[in-house]
Amino acid sequence: MSEASRFTEDILTAANDKARTIIDEAESETQQALGQAKIRSAREAEDILNSGRAEAEAVRRRHISQIRQRLKLQEQFEKSKIVTEVLDQSRKRLMDILTDEKSYLPYLAALVTSAVREIGLDAVVVHVNSRDLNRVNAIGLEREIAELLGKSVKIELSGEPIQASGGMVVSSKDGKTRIVNTLDQRFEALEPKLLIEAGKILFGQ
Repeated sequence: MSEASRFTEDILTAANDKARTIIDEAESETQQALGQAKIRSAREAEDILNSGRAEAEAVRRRHISQIRQRLKLQEQFEKSKIVTEVLDQSRKRLMDILTDEKSYLPYLAALVTSAVREIGLDAVVVHVNSRDLNRVNAIGLEREIAELLGKSVKIELSGEPIQASGGMVVSSKDGKTRIVNTLDQRFEALEPKLLIEAGKILFGQ
């Protein structure tokens, strides 16, 4: 082999070796880049999944919270409805007394007696509604009150009816002192206590 041929062969061998080295390095870098890309992709995919899971969990919690709030409001509404029905029934039973004179007139006398005792006068004016004005007798009322108090009290029945379901208002002759003992007022005063007691009995609270 001539000197020129050997020189050419050496150049080609060196070139092949250099090319192989470049190719090997390129393949190595490519594999490394692919490996890093896979890792990044895996991380990104995991981040997306975690983000999706977190968002899904947040949506689930919001949904559950909304359901609980809605159920709580519904429960409060139903409780309020039941308690209102109890109050309405209580008011109805109280008003039923008005139609039974045997029960109502003695009850009215007891209310007047309580008011007379509180006002501390021996002569008072009793104000009742228009229906009671036609069925209450001042003399009979005086007699019942005298028995209950153990002393006589002058009762004047006012001719001007009051706006009330039942019960009465007792006042001094000059009208400066008044004791209100109407059924409406008494029920209104009892209502907060009835609400509390109904809540305890019905719902344990």
